[in-house]
Amino acid sequence: MLSDRLRSDYVSFRAAGENLALAQTLQTAHQGLMNSPPHRANILQPAFGRLGIGIMDAGIYGLMITQNFRN
Repeated sequence: MLSDRLRSDYVSFRAAGENLALAQTLQTAHQGLMNSPPHRANILQPAFGRLGIGIMDAGIYGLMITQNFRN
């Protein structure tokens, strides 16, 4: 859980969120996240002023992308 990972790394926060995507391209991942109401809400949440992005090559599965948000 994101909140557990943040606390274990001594990162303070009042609000936090996470998006995960698996897609062949970054453009496809972004389009999928923006077309999903809960994921779009995280991206556009005014309370989230900080963002961390991780991208991993998952071989034949494409790209694994994580977006971590916090205040």
